[in-house]
Parts: sequence; structure tokens; C-alpha cells
Amino acid sequence: MTTVAKLTEWVQKKPLILIRLDEASSDALHNSLQGFDHLTMVKPHPLFQPLKLPTLCLLEIYEEDITKCYLATALRKNAVSTLDSRLTLKKLRELNINSLQDLKSLVVDNRMESLLSSRLPGEGEVQALSPKLSARLIDALASSPDNQSAMDAALSQLPQLRRIGNTSWAQEDAIKSAMAAFGIRGSSSPDQVVVKKGLSSGLALIGSSLYEDNVVHSDASRLPGFQTISSDVTGKAVFRKGDEQLIIYTANKLPLEQMLGVDLIYVNETRGNIVMIQYKMLEQGNQIGRKNDWIFRPDRQLRDEIARMHIPNINGQVSDYRLNRNPFFFKFVKRKIVDDTQQSFFLSLDHLNQVMASQKSRGPRGGIRISYEDLNGTYLREADILSLIRSGYVGTHSAETEALKTIIQEVAHGNRAIVLAWQQKVKGELNG
Repeated sequence: MTTVAKLTEWVQKKPLILIRLDEASSDALHNSLQGFDHLTMVKPHPLFQPLKLPTLCLLEIYEEDITKCYLATALRKNAVSTLDSRLTLKKLRELNINSLQDLKSLVVDNRMESLLSSRLPGEGEVQALSPKLSARLIDALASSPDNQSAMDAALSQLPQLRRIGNTSWAQEDAIKSAMAAFGIRGSSSPDQVVVKKGLSSGLALIGSSLYEDNVVHSDASRLPGFQTISSDVTGKAVFRKGDEQLIIYTANKLPLEQMLGVDLIYVNETRGNIVMIQYKMLEQGNQIGRKNDWIFRPDRQLRDEIARMHIPNINGQVSDYRLNRNPFFFKFVKRKIVDDTQQSFFLSLDHLNQVMASQKSRGPRGGIRISYEDLNGTYLREADILSLIRSGYVGTHSAETEALKTIIQEVAHGNRAIVLAWQQKVKGELNG
């Protein structure tokens, strides 16, 4: 069955929901860290009582002086107080219509149009549609290719509809070729598939504490200046800006992190380079004279991650230029949102190792720490690292990238055999 057929069949059993946010709620959503990936709404019990979940949801949201419509998946509702329930929505993705009112133009049947008119919600309201009208609207929205990405995202969130693909001979051959490029031998048959679990978060406010998983997920979902083209349950998201195309893989808590020790992987298909990033949270200083500083104290987990950060030598020639072939970087993020100042910075793996080896990184009791103040601006900012990735000045060479991105994609689908073969290859090179 196609995506559209599956979704149409689904909403006939669990009808489509319409929600119209008011301006205040829309502003809060736009200012949140990842509300477009995980949104919760609290309303009196009767408003959510008729909803059959999980199902699809159409939202009208203000964006400055206009409105836009988004498709999301309403996953669950639960009581949070004597009077109120909470509705959880995932993966809000933009559609090519600007308002719920515009839906009427998609329904050619007069009776259906009349029914839709009677069900359109007011600001802040929630409405469930009939099964037939729900199916008609999904069919109509799916007729536009611009809505395909939103449909795929919705499908990925519905239980029992998540797609798990088989590896064809051509894919297996590509995987074997990619592994051979790094001199890796091992089984390439994907014997298990790991489906990425959703990460939850609320709306971020000044003074809120951040969690590493949520920051990683937010960065994987959005790329400044780029448009999201597609995403899937393996943690892969594709972004485009003009003739540039970047792919981001979410690796944390998945086999890719086990293999490479990183949380996010950026694949620049235009320049042929890959950059990988591990996230660390900075805690506010608590020593005298250090109250305004932000500190990270290296631990065993960091040492284990660094030990995995190796790319085997490739069997072939490289012809393109890189400032540094080493693709590994660290992003340090302040744990709390304090004000509008710089909230994060990046260090290359080489620079981090140098900082940790420096006497200046020793605390009063001899412990090692990464200090925001001691770095004194000697780091990369968000715009800096993105520029280096886009220009192709850092990261793997094209020949390495072509082989590595095939392996990354297969591991993202859960092929742990490749993880093992990779680890054996890296260990062998290090010991050699």
C-alpha cells in the first residue's frame, strides 16, 4: 500500500483532528526549542474527549501577519489535573495551504464542503471530523507533491505503519563496496532494524534546563537557512538551499554512536565531506570567582567516545583539499537558558585534546575541566562550523565520504554487523 492509502485507511477508523492556534500560542510555539517536533496542549477534558488516538492532525498557526497549516500526528491524551487533559502532537510539518478555511477548496462535493464548514474550529478550538471527510481531505492533500514530506513524517509516527524496507542486491553490493574501500570485511545483511524513538520536550523558557538528547534532536530537525526536504524514522533528514544539499543523521543512543562516538552526522552531498559532532552540556561554575563561568568536566564517557572517533585509512587516492581531514567536533551547550548571549560553541577533536592536556585546564584540586572563560573566544560558533561544513573545508575527503555515507545509512537502519566489522578494523589499525 502507498503512504496515501495507508493514511486514508487510518483516518477512516480514527478521524482527522483540526486545531486552530491563536496568536499567543503560535508565538510560544515559534519561540520554543523544538515545539514543531514535540508539542503538548492542555485543554479542559471535554475538548479532547471525542478524539480517537493516535491519528493525524491539521493545525493552523500564525506566522507574523499570515497563517500556515501543518500536518502532525496526535499520539496520546492524558489527564493532568481534575479539570484538564494534555494532548501530545509530534512532527509538525508544513503543508502547501495557508489556512483551514482553504481546505474547502479541496472538497468538490457540496455536502462535504458544507460538513467541513460546520466543523472548522475557532481560535484555540479543537474539532474532530467524520471518517469520510477525513479520508477525502487526506486524498486531496496528498495530490500535491509539496505535501509528500509531511505525509511521510506522519506515517513514521503511527504504530504498525512504520516502514521497514528490504535491502536489494544493489544495496548490498554498494555496502560491500563501501566497506571494501576502508578495508573492512564483514556481513552486510541487515539482521535487525532499529526504529528511532521520539524524544520529548516542552517549550523552552528563560531559566529552563536543557537536556542533551533534546538539544541533539532539535539541531537534527532544523538547519538555519535551509528547507527540510524529507525525513524518516532512521534519524535521517535532508535539507536543501538552492543547489546545496545537506543530510543530517541523528546518531545518539543508536548504533551509529556506538560505532563513531558521535551524536549528529552532517553529510554535505554538494562538496563531498562529512562532519560528525558529539554534544556535551556545560554546567554553571560554583567556585569563587567562577560564578559566571560555564564548565564541562571530562569523564569516562568522554574518553570512551573519543576512543571510537576514528576513520580507517581508505584504499584509494584523494584529490580534494581539506584544512583537516579529521571530521570529529564537539558542541558544548550551556545547560540553562540564561539570556540571549552565546549559548554554545564548538571545538575540534584535536583542539579538545590539546585543551585537556594543557596545565590551564587543571582545577584547584588537579581535575581537568573545559572552561568557557579560559577559552577566551578560541572556539567556533554555530555560523562558523556551518560555513566550514558547507564550504567543504573540513571533514572527510570525497572518496571517503562516498564510501562512508553508504555505511552510515546501513547502520542507521540497524545493521549491527557493520558496526562490529568497523570496530574490528579500527582496533586493528590502532594496534598496528
